[in-house]
Amino acid sequence: MAQTGELKRIHGAWRVRFYDSAGIRRMKTLGRLSEFPKEQDVYPAYLAFMAQVNGPNFNPTQGVLLRDFVLSRYFPSLGHLRGSTVRNYKGVWRLHIEPRLGHMRLREIRTFECQRAMEHIVAKNPQLKLASLQRIKSFLHEVFSQAVREDLRDGDVNPTTNIKLNVKPSKTETGAYTLHELSAMLEVLEGAAKVITAVAGFTGLRRGEVVGLKWEDYNGDEIQVRRNICFGQRGEMVVENPKTQASAAPLPVIRPLRLLLDAWKAQRPVVDGCWMFQADYTRKRDHSPDLLDAAQLTPIHPQNILRDVMMPKFKAAELEWKGYHGFRRGLATNLRVLGVDDLTVSEVLRHSDVKVTRDSYIKRVSEKSTEAMKRLEIAMGDSSGDVLLQ
Repeated sequence: MAQTGELKRIHGAWRVRFYDSAGIRRMKTLGRLSEFPKEQDVYPAYLAFMAQVNGPNFNPTQGVLLRDFVLSRYFPSLGHLRGSTVRNYKGVWRLHIEPRLGHMRLREIRTFECQRAMEHIVAKNPQLKLASLQRIKSFLHEVFSQAVREDLRDGDVNPTTNIKLNVKPSKTETGAYTLHELSAMLEVLEGAAKVITAVAGFTGLRRGEVVGLKWEDYNGDEIQVRRNICFGQRGEMVVENPKTQASAAPLPVIRPLRLLLDAWKAQRPVVDGCWMFQADYTRKRDHSPDLLDAAQLTPIHPQNILRDVMMPKFKAAELEWKGYHGFRRGLATNLRVLGVDDLTVSEVLRHSDVKVTRDSYIKRVSEKSTEAMKRLEIAMGDSSGDVLLQ
Protein backbone atom coordinates (compact mmCIF):
# COMPACT_ATOMS: atom_id res chain seq x y z
CA MET A 1 0.00 0.00 0.00
CA ALA A 2 1.37 3.40 -0.97
CA GLN A 3 2.39 5.87 1.71
CA THR A 4 0.44 9.09 2.09
CA GLY A 5 3.17 10.89 4.02
CA GLU A 6 2.56 13.63 6.56
CA LEU A 7 2.72 17.26 5.44
CA LYS A 8 3.79 19.61 8.24
CA ARG A 9 4.53 23.32 8.65
CA ILE A 10 7.69 23.48 10.81
CA HIS A 11 9.92 26.49 11.54
CA GLY A 12 8.75 28.53 8.59
CA ALA A 13 8.95 25.72 6.06
CA TRP A 14 6.80 22.97 4.60
CA ARG A 15 8.17 19.52 5.36
CA VAL A 16 6.94 16.02 4.63
CA ARG A 17 7.53 12.96 6.80
CA PHE A 18 7.77 9.57 5.15
CA TYR A 19 9.47 6.17 5.36
CA ASP A 20 12.26 5.18 2.99
CA SER A 21 12.63 1.74 1.42
CA ALA A 22 14.43 0.48 4.53
CA GLY A 23 11.53 1.48 6.77
CA ILE A 24 13.43 4.39 8.34
CA ARG A 25 11.45 7.54 9.05
CA ARG A 26 12.68 10.56 7.10
CA MET A 27 11.79 14.23 6.64
CA LYS A 28 12.11 16.29 3.46
CA THR A 29 11.84 20.08 3.12
CA LEU A 30 9.60 21.05 0.21
CA GLY A 31 9.96 24.82 0.46
CA ARG A 32 9.72 27.90 2.64
CA LEU A 33 6.50 29.65 3.60
CA SER A 34 7.66 32.61 1.53
CA GLU A 35 7.46 30.34 -1.52
CA PHE A 36 4.27 28.53 -0.51
CA PRO A 37 2.18 30.73 1.83
CA LYS A 38 -0.73 28.25 2.04
CA GLU A 39 -1.00 24.49 2.17
CA GLN A 40 -2.86 24.46 -1.13
CA ASP A 41 0.17 26.16 -2.73
CA VAL A 42 2.63 23.46 -1.68
CA TYR A 43 0.22 20.56 -2.17
CA PRO A 44 1.24 19.83 -5.82
CA ALA A 45 4.90 19.60 -4.76
CA TYR A 46 3.90 17.33 -1.90
CA LEU A 47 1.97 15.00 -4.24
CA ALA A 48 4.87 14.91 -6.73
CA PHE A 49 7.37 14.05 -4.00
CA MET A 50 5.20 11.27 -2.54
CA ALA A 51 4.81 9.83 -6.04
CA GLN A 52 8.61 9.51 -6.17
CA VAL A 53 8.69 7.90 -2.72
CA ASN A 54 6.03 5.38 -3.71
CA GLY A 55 7.73 4.57 -7.01
CA PRO A 56 9.95 1.86 -5.54
CA ASN A 57 7.36 0.90 -2.91
CA PHE A 58 8.67 -0.23 0.43
CA ASN A 59 8.87 -3.97 0.00
CA PRO A 60 9.95 -5.58 3.27
CA THR A 61 11.58 -8.98 3.25
CA GLN A 62 10.75 -11.70 5.70
CA GLY A 63 13.65 -10.45 7.83
CA VAL A 64 11.93 -7.15 8.64
CA LEU A 65 11.53 -6.19 12.29
CA LEU A 66 8.04 -6.00 13.78
CA ARG A 67 8.75 -2.32 14.61
CA ASP A 68 9.52 -1.47 10.97
CA PHE A 69 6.51 -3.35 9.67
CA VAL A 70 4.06 -1.67 12.07
CA LEU A 71 5.38 1.84 11.43
CA SER A 72 5.85 1.53 7.68
CA ARG A 73 3.01 -0.75 6.67
CA TYR A 74 0.39 -1.29 9.31
CA PHE A 75 -0.27 2.24 10.59
CA PRO A 76 -0.27 3.84 7.10
CA SER A 77 -2.99 1.32 6.14
CA LEU A 78 -5.43 2.64 8.77
CA GLY A 79 -6.47 5.78 6.92
CA HIS A 80 -10.09 4.59 6.79
CA LEU A 81 -10.40 4.62 10.60
CA ARG A 82 -11.27 7.52 12.89
CA GLY A 83 -8.31 9.58 14.05
CA SER A 84 -9.17 8.84 17.68
CA THR A 85 -9.11 5.09 16.94
CA VAL A 86 -5.69 5.30 15.28
CA ARG A 87 -4.40 7.37 18.21
CA ASN A 88 -5.53 4.63 20.60
CA TYR A 89 -3.83 1.97 18.48
CA LYS A 90 -0.61 3.95 18.49
CA GLY A 91 -0.84 4.29 22.25
CA VAL A 92 -1.20 0.51 22.62
CA TRP A 93 1.79 0.00 20.34
CA ARG A 94 4.01 2.57 22.05
CA LEU A 95 3.18 1.65 25.65
CA HIS A 96 2.73 -2.11 25.50
CA ILE A 97 3.79 -3.88 22.30
CA GLU A 98 6.86 -2.09 20.94
CA PRO A 99 8.94 -2.33 24.17
CA ARG A 100 8.34 -6.10 24.29
CA LEU A 101 8.21 -7.30 20.68
CA GLY A 102 9.22 -4.39 18.46
CA HIS A 103 12.89 -5.45 18.22
CA MET A 104 12.08 -8.99 17.03
CA ARG A 105 11.97 -10.19 13.44
CA LEU A 106 8.42 -10.43 12.19
CA ARG A 107 8.71 -13.97 10.82
CA GLU A 108 10.36 -15.35 13.97
CA ILE A 109 7.78 -14.27 16.55
CA ARG A 110 5.93 -17.30 17.91
CA THR A 111 2.90 -17.79 20.12
CA PHE A 112 5.26 -18.25 23.07
CA GLU A 113 6.72 -14.73 22.68
CA CYS A 114 3.24 -13.20 22.28
CA GLN A 115 1.94 -15.07 25.33
CA ARG A 116 4.92 -13.98 27.40
CA ALA A 117 4.49 -10.37 26.25
CA MET A 118 0.82 -10.37 27.28
CA GLU A 119 1.66 -11.89 30.66
CA HIS A 120 4.28 -9.18 31.20
CA ILE A 121 1.72 -6.51 30.29
CA VAL A 122 -0.70 -7.97 32.83
CA ALA A 123 1.98 -8.10 35.55
CA LYS A 124 3.21 -4.55 34.98
CA ASN A 125 -0.24 -2.97 34.54
CA PRO A 126 -2.52 -4.36 37.26
CA GLN A 127 -4.96 -1.49 36.72
CA LEU A 128 -5.86 -2.73 33.22
CA LYS A 129 -9.22 -4.48 33.05
CA LEU A 130 -9.97 -7.54 30.97
CA ALA A 131 -11.62 -5.46 28.23
CA SER A 132 -8.47 -3.33 27.86
CA LEU A 133 -6.26 -6.41 27.68
CA GLN A 134 -8.54 -7.91 25.06
CA ARG A 135 -8.17 -4.75 22.97
CA ILE A 136 -4.38 -5.04 23.20
CA LYS A 137 -4.56 -8.67 22.10
CA SER A 138 -6.94 -7.74 19.26
CA PHE A 139 -4.56 -5.03 18.03
CA LEU A 140 -1.65 -7.49 17.99
CA HIS A 141 -3.81 -10.06 16.19
CA GLU A 142 -4.66 -7.56 13.44
CA VAL A 143 -0.99 -6.65 12.97
CA PHE A 144 -0.03 -10.27 12.40
CA SER A 145 -3.09 -10.88 10.22
CA GLN A 146 -1.86 -8.18 7.85
CA ALA A 147 1.63 -9.71 7.91
CA VAL A 148 0.11 -13.07 6.93
CA ARG A 149 -1.84 -11.43 4.10
CA GLU A 150 1.41 -9.91 2.81
CA ASP A 151 3.17 -13.30 2.97
CA LEU A 152 5.64 -12.15 5.63
CA ARG A 153 4.94 -15.12 7.89
CA ASP A 154 5.65 -18.80 7.33
CA GLY A 155 2.34 -20.19 6.13
CA ASP A 156 -0.95 -18.72 7.33
CA VAL A 157 -0.12 -18.88 11.03
CA ASN A 158 -1.06 -15.97 13.28
CA PRO A 159 0.91 -16.40 16.52
CA THR A 160 -1.71 -14.57 18.59
CA THR A 161 -4.55 -16.98 17.85
CA ASN A 162 -3.91 -19.20 20.88
CA ILE A 163 -2.95 -16.49 23.37
CA LYS A 164 -4.69 -16.98 26.71
CA LEU A 165 -5.33 -14.02 29.02
CA ASN A 166 -4.75 -15.36 32.52
CA VAL A 167 -6.83 -12.77 34.34
CA LYS A 168 -10.14 -13.01 36.14
CA PRO A 169 -13.03 -11.03 34.62
CA SER A 170 -13.84 -8.05 36.80
CA LYS A 171 -16.99 -6.00 36.52
CA THR A 172 -16.07 -2.37 37.04
CA GLU A 173 -19.07 -0.34 38.13
CA THR A 174 -19.54 2.59 35.81
CA GLY A 175 -21.19 5.83 36.88
CA ALA A 176 -24.73 6.93 36.08
CA TYR A 177 -26.36 10.18 37.26
CA THR A 178 -29.73 10.02 38.95
CA LEU A 179 -32.38 12.66 38.24
CA HIS A 180 -31.63 14.12 41.66
CA GLU A 181 -27.92 14.45 40.80
CA LEU A 182 -28.72 15.94 37.40
CA SER A 183 -31.06 18.47 38.97
CA ALA A 184 -28.39 19.41 41.54
CA MET A 185 -25.85 19.93 38.75
CA LEU A 186 -28.18 22.21 36.83
CA GLU A 187 -28.80 24.28 39.97
CA VAL A 188 -25.10 25.14 40.42
CA LEU A 189 -24.21 25.64 36.74
CA GLU A 190 -24.97 28.49 34.38
CA GLY A 191 -24.34 29.51 30.79
CA ALA A 192 -22.95 27.01 28.30
CA ALA A 193 -21.99 24.53 31.03
CA LYS A 194 -25.59 24.34 32.22
CA VAL A 195 -27.05 23.87 28.76
CA ILE A 196 -24.43 21.25 27.80
CA THR A 197 -25.25 19.32 30.98
CA ALA A 198 -28.98 19.51 30.27
CA VAL A 199 -28.55 18.33 26.68
CA ALA A 200 -26.38 15.42 27.78
CA GLY A 201 -28.70 14.51 30.67
CA PHE A 202 -32.03 14.73 28.86
CA THR A 203 -31.05 13.35 25.44
CA GLY A 204 -28.27 10.86 26.18
CA LEU A 205 -26.10 12.29 23.41
CA ARG A 206 -22.44 11.35 23.50
CA ARG A 207 -19.92 14.04 24.45
CA GLY A 208 -18.78 14.65 20.86
CA GLU A 209 -22.38 14.75 19.63
CA VAL A 210 -23.31 17.41 22.18
CA VAL A 211 -20.48 19.83 21.30
CA GLY A 212 -21.00 19.00 17.61
CA LEU A 213 -24.53 20.40 17.55
CA LYS A 214 -25.37 23.41 15.38
CA TRP A 215 -28.50 25.50 15.77
CA GLU A 216 -29.82 24.12 12.50
CA ASP A 217 -29.94 20.69 14.18
CA TYR A 218 -32.62 21.88 16.64
CA ASN A 219 -36.14 22.76 15.50
CA GLY A 220 -37.82 23.30 18.86
CA ASP A 221 -39.19 19.77 19.12
CA GLU A 222 -36.31 17.52 18.07
CA ILE A 223 -32.53 17.40 17.88
CA GLN A 224 -31.03 15.82 14.78
CA VAL A 225 -27.54 14.35 15.17
CA ARG A 226 -25.57 15.15 12.02
CA ARG A 227 -21.94 15.09 13.19
CA ASN A 228 -19.59 14.08 15.97
CA ILE A 229 -16.58 16.01 17.29
CA CYS A 230 -13.68 13.62 17.80
CA PHE A 231 -10.00 14.08 18.49
CA GLY A 232 -7.42 13.06 15.90
CA GLN A 233 -4.04 11.40 16.18
CA ARG A 234 -2.44 14.56 17.60
CA GLY A 235 -5.38 15.36 19.85
CA GLU A 236 -6.79 17.97 17.45
CA MET A 237 -10.53 18.51 17.04
CA VAL A 238 -11.98 16.68 14.04
CA VAL A 239 -15.51 16.77 12.62
CA GLU A 240 -16.70 13.27 11.74
CA ASN A 241 -19.96 11.59 10.81
CA PRO A 242 -22.15 10.09 13.54
CA LYS A 243 -20.71 6.93 15.07
CA THR A 244 -23.28 4.64 13.43
CA GLN A 245 -26.30 4.93 11.18
CA ALA A 246 -28.53 4.45 14.22
CA SER A 247 -26.74 7.36 15.93
CA ALA A 248 -28.15 9.79 13.37
CA ALA A 249 -31.74 9.25 14.55
CA PRO A 250 -33.61 12.39 15.76
CA LEU A 251 -34.29 12.82 19.46
CA PRO A 252 -37.35 14.44 21.09
CA VAL A 253 -36.73 17.48 23.29
CA ILE A 254 -38.64 17.60 26.59
CA ARG A 255 -40.02 20.91 27.91
CA PRO A 256 -37.34 21.72 30.53
CA LEU A 257 -34.62 21.24 27.92
CA ARG A 258 -36.54 23.22 25.30
CA LEU A 259 -36.84 26.18 27.68
CA LEU A 260 -33.09 26.11 28.35
CA LEU A 261 -32.19 25.82 24.67
CA ASP A 262 -34.52 28.61 23.60
CA ALA A 263 -33.17 30.92 26.32
CA TRP A 264 -29.60 30.06 25.36
CA LYS A 265 -30.32 30.67 21.68
CA ALA A 266 -31.82 34.08 22.43
CA GLN A 267 -28.50 35.12 24.03
CA ARG A 268 -26.35 34.24 21.01
CA PRO A 269 -25.20 37.06 18.69
CA VAL A 270 -25.09 34.82 15.61
CA VAL A 271 -27.33 31.80 15.18
CA ASP A 272 -27.59 30.59 11.57
CA GLY A 273 -24.75 28.27 10.61
CA CYS A 274 -23.16 28.46 14.07
CA TRP A 275 -22.23 25.87 16.66
CA MET A 276 -24.69 25.63 19.51
CA PHE A 277 -21.74 25.77 21.92
CA GLN A 278 -19.03 28.01 20.49
CA ALA A 279 -15.55 28.51 21.85
CA ASP A 280 -14.99 32.08 23.03
CA TYR A 281 -12.10 32.50 20.61
CA THR A 282 -9.92 30.51 18.23
CA ARG A 283 -6.15 30.52 18.70
CA LYS A 284 -5.05 28.54 15.69
CA ARG A 285 -5.36 29.88 12.17
CA ASP A 286 -5.18 26.62 10.27
CA HIS A 287 -8.34 24.82 11.40
CA SER A 288 -10.05 22.72 8.76
CA PRO A 289 -12.99 24.58 7.15
CA ASP A 290 -15.59 22.18 8.57
CA LEU A 291 -14.45 23.00 12.11
CA LEU A 292 -15.20 26.73 11.73
CA ASP A 293 -18.79 27.97 11.77
CA ALA A 294 -20.38 31.09 10.26
CA ALA A 295 -18.73 33.21 12.96
CA GLN A 296 -15.34 31.57 12.25
CA LEU A 297 -15.33 29.90 15.66
CA THR A 298 -14.77 26.28 16.64
CA PRO A 299 -16.96 24.22 18.99
CA ILE A 300 -16.19 24.53 22.67
CA HIS A 301 -13.65 21.98 23.91
CA PRO A 302 -15.49 19.63 26.30
CA GLN A 303 -12.47 19.06 28.52
CA ASN A 304 -11.75 22.79 28.83
CA ILE A 305 -15.23 23.71 30.04
CA LEU A 306 -15.19 20.70 32.36
CA ARG A 307 -11.87 21.75 33.90
CA ASP A 308 -12.45 25.50 34.04
CA VAL A 309 -16.16 25.76 34.84
CA MET A 310 -17.90 22.54 35.77
CA MET A 311 -15.45 20.82 38.11
CA PRO A 312 -14.94 23.86 40.42
CA LYS A 313 -18.73 24.16 40.76
CA PHE A 314 -19.20 20.46 41.42
CA LYS A 315 -16.37 20.41 43.95
CA ALA A 316 -17.83 23.37 45.85
CA ALA A 317 -21.28 21.71 45.89
CA GLU A 318 -19.79 18.30 46.77
CA LEU A 319 -21.23 16.72 43.63
CA GLU A 320 -19.52 13.63 42.24
CA TRP A 321 -18.31 13.73 38.63
CA LYS A 322 -18.90 10.38 36.91
CA GLY A 323 -17.79 11.36 33.44
CA TYR A 324 -19.68 12.64 30.40
CA HIS A 325 -20.87 9.12 29.63
CA GLY A 326 -22.54 9.03 33.05
CA PHE A 327 -25.30 11.23 31.58
CA ARG A 328 -25.97 8.61 28.91
CA ARG A 329 -26.03 5.75 31.40
CA GLY A 330 -28.09 7.87 33.75
CA LEU A 331 -30.77 8.55 31.15
CA ALA A 332 -31.03 4.83 30.40
CA THR A 333 -31.34 3.96 34.08
CA ASN A 334 -33.76 6.79 34.89
CA LEU A 335 -36.06 5.87 32.01
CA ARG A 336 -36.05 2.23 33.06
CA VAL A 337 -36.85 3.18 36.67
CA LEU A 338 -39.76 5.26 35.43
CA GLY A 339 -41.21 2.20 33.67
CA VAL A 340 -39.93 2.59 30.11
CA ASP A 341 -39.22 -0.76 28.44
CA ASP A 342 -35.68 -1.73 27.43
CA LEU A 343 -36.34 -1.60 23.69
CA THR A 344 -37.59 1.98 23.90
CA VAL A 345 -34.62 2.95 26.06
CA SER A 346 -32.37 1.41 23.42
CA GLU A 347 -34.07 3.51 20.73
CA VAL A 348 -33.59 6.68 22.79
CA LEU A 349 -29.88 5.92 23.14
CA ARG A 350 -29.77 5.01 19.43
CA HIS A 351 -28.24 1.60 20.01
CA SER A 352 -28.50 -0.92 17.19
CA ASP A 353 -28.75 -3.79 19.70
CA VAL A 354 -30.88 -3.68 22.85
CA LYS A 355 -28.43 -6.11 24.51
CA VAL A 356 -25.81 -3.33 24.64
CA THR A 357 -28.32 -1.13 26.46
CA ARG A 358 -29.17 -3.83 28.99
CA ASP A 359 -25.60 -5.00 29.63
CA SER A 360 -23.73 -1.69 29.76
CA TYR A 361 -26.15 1.18 30.36
CA ILE A 362 -29.12 0.24 32.53
CA LYS A 363 -28.09 0.01 36.20
CA ARG A 364 -29.89 -2.06 38.79
CA VAL A 365 -31.86 0.07 41.20
CA SER A 366 -33.42 -1.00 44.50
CA GLU A 367 -37.16 -0.76 45.18
CA LYS A 368 -36.55 2.12 47.58
CA SER A 369 -34.61 3.99 44.92
CA THR A 370 -37.39 3.32 42.44
CA GLU A 371 -39.99 4.76 44.78
CA ALA A 372 -37.80 7.79 45.46
CA MET A 373 -37.39 8.39 41.72
CA LYS A 374 -41.13 8.20 41.17
CA ARG A 375 -41.67 10.80 43.89
CA LEU A 376 -39.09 13.02 42.22
CA GLU A 377 -40.85 12.55 38.89
CA ILE A 378 -44.15 13.67 40.45
CA ALA A 379 -42.49 16.67 42.06
CA MET A 380 -40.93 17.70 38.77
CA GLY A 381 -44.23 17.26 36.98
CA ASP A 382 -46.07 19.47 39.46
CA SER A 383 -43.73 22.34 38.71
CA SER A 384 -43.75 21.68 34.94
CA GLY A 385 -40.01 21.18 35.07
CA ASP A 386 -39.37 24.77 36.07
CA VAL A 387 -37.32 23.62 39.06
CA LEU A 388 -34.51 22.82 36.60
CA LEU A 389 -34.47 26.37 35.28
CA GLN A 390 -34.12 28.15 38.60
